[in-house]
Amino acid sequence: MQHGAGRVPRAVRLVSGKTATVQTTIEAEWFDETRDTYMHETKFTDATDLRDLDRLLILELMVFRWTQHLARGEDYDGDMTDDEQLRKNIKEYSDQINKVKESMGLSKRSRDAAANDGNFAQWLEDLNSRAKLFGIMRERQLTVGITMFKEIFGVTETFLRVDDEERKKMGFATAEDIVAWIAKQKKPEFDAVDAHFRANEQRYWIRDQ
Repeated sequence: MQHGAGRVPRAVRLVSGKTATVQTTIEAEWFDETRDTYMHETKFTDATDLRDLDRLLILELMVFRWTQHLARGEDYDGDMTDDEQLRKNIKEYSDQINKVKESMGLSKRSRDAAANDGNFAQWLEDLNSRAKLFGIMRERQLTVGITMFKEIFGVTETFLRVDDEERKKMGFATAEDIVAWIAKQKKPEFDAVDAHFRANEQRYWIRDQ
């Protein structure tokens, strides 16, 4: 197969109104149907809500794409796939999808609870509130993440540029010291944003599920 022959790029409209490009016509059809289903079921209108749904759709698109590759045994370019890596990617993204849906109140458990309560209007209002809080948390993670990566890049670039004596003065005598610093200090700082969200905003609706 000619390299790239399986790709037929298509533009799709995100729920926020912006456009994105998918790799095949099938992907475009899947994206449009899934987006319309979400919009029909959730009726979100706020910008933060729509951005959260965009994130969810992109995660689900990647799982859809990798599942197609896994089923075919090759990617859109006709190259053989690494099935083990694809399964790992699908699992990791599926876990993220479940977490996003749970946090936004889009899980089946949340919908069933709302239906059983017979108070859909209240459920929808709560869903909007939760989605807004989740969007704020994601914005916090983005800010912290960008700041953190700039710091990590700065340390790494300096480490590669200076001699052993200067590295010791920096507090990073070896590359392993940098890895340990990221694992023991930077990762907990990033995780603290999610932990704060779960301990404060999210805890108010966990009891209801």
